[in-house]
Amino acid sequence: MKTVISSAVLALFIPAFSLAAADKARSCIVKATEALPKIAGLQVKKSATRSMPPQQLANWKGQSKPIIVDIDALATGVVERYSYICASNPTGTAFVQRILD
Repeated sequence: MKTVISSAVLALFIPAFSLAAADKARSCIVKATEALPKIAGLQVKKSATRSMPPQQLANWKGQSKPIIVDIDALATGVVERYSYICASNPTGTAFVQRILD
């Protein structure tokens, strides 16, 4: 009986955790898009998130685990990739800073 109850509780917890991660990724993408350079005609073609590399994460001193947001944008006929590190504070507000990748 314990196994059934534990499995049910775990099954309820995993989707909630996944939703929280998806919300963090979504808010980071929105913040990074807002931080793009103000170039006339700039069009976002693709955006994605990825984990911060382990060697950089080892030096991270923040409270939340950061992610990297990559945005591919087209401007003046050239596709460029803009990368941002994104972390959130305890209230859930995302903070982004551009990084050179």
